[in-house]
Amino acid sequence: MSIIDNAIYTMLNGKRTITKPIFIKDFDADNKQLNDLIEISKNVSPEKRKFIEKDIKLLKQGLEGEKNVYYELKNSFLPMLCLYDIRLEYDDYVAQYDFIIITRKFIYVLETKKLNGDIEITKDGDFIRIIKSDNGKIIKREGMYSPISQNERHVKILKEILTKEKLIKNFPIKSAVVIANPKTIIDKSKCPKSIQNNIYKYDQIVNLIKKELEDKSNERDLLEKFLYNIADYLISNNKPITYNYAAKYSLDNEDLKILETPKEEQENSNLDSDKSNDKAQIYEMLKKYRIEMAKKENIKAFWVFTNEELNSLIEKMPKTKEELLKIKGFGQKKVEKYGDEILSILNKRG
Repeated sequence: MSIIDNAIYTMLNGKRTITKPIFIKDFDADNKQLNDLIEISKNVSPEKRKFIEKDIKLLKQGLEGEKNVYYELKNSFLPMLCLYDIRLEYDDYVAQYDFIIITRKFIYVLETKKLNGDIEITKDGDFIRIIKSDNGKIIKREGMYSPISQNERHVKILKEILTKEKLIKNFPIKSAVVIANPKTIIDKSKCPKSIQNNIYKYDQIVNLIKKELEDKSNERDLLEKFLYNIADYLISNNKPITYNYAAKYSLDNEDLKILETPKEEQENSNLDSDKSNDKAQIYEMLKKYRIEMAKKENIKAFWVFTNEELNSLIEKMPKTKEELLKIKGFGQKKVEKYGDEILSILNKRG
């Protein structure tokens, strides 16, 4: 964007605040499903454990791939809002999104795949995974569901939702499948152009977004408040999946017992009602403070601190700025700006 365009925008709408990647919902390697499965695997028979351990391995690979993509986005210096791991339920639709990137010109939906082996895409658009031995000999060739088709379906769902909610109108939502394994070789020389232009290695994704932002044929320049409205809607309507471990792994109550709160802890919690009441009161005070600051600064409430950060404050109850800095989401600037008031609220009783 030219200096003149920026000057006009600033004059009409105020200074741009989205000047770098801002993760409205951040990447979190502390995955609940993974932690649950690790705990369950300690408590089941060897026969059940082998199926659980297979899924643990796949989950770890997936998280490692998403971490690779997150690192590239976080260090891209591109002006965009980013959301990680969003799941939407709307009418009859359900869709899980690895990354949603919101810019003034477009939205990008990124589907990450950390696949073992190499990928060959045929002229008909079929995906073939090739597994090789250490000496390069082909061990197995197998077909796989097209991640292109999967992500395009997710894009259509997102466009349908945001249009019905009047958050966008004729605003581009683009699709990209990101191969997040650095060792994977993709052969897309024979496949249709429509597929070639939608699948990338993770180290190419920043250049893709940058190129799209610099595309002068796209003259859209959505106001920042509308970008935040979209992000706010997605955060508010994120519905994390509830995993039915019992059905998937044929577990009984004894297998799942390790995930339940110990009875002693429950009894202690009942006896300690005064402490619970204090925390409930502090929780409401923090929510009130967040709303007041958001109105005062004319920003979204989650910009002060998100619901996840609010829950962390109540759980860890920091007493000093040093302890506050250790909580995920509270960097130096946020602590300098809001730390004194937050700590004052946390240390109030009764």
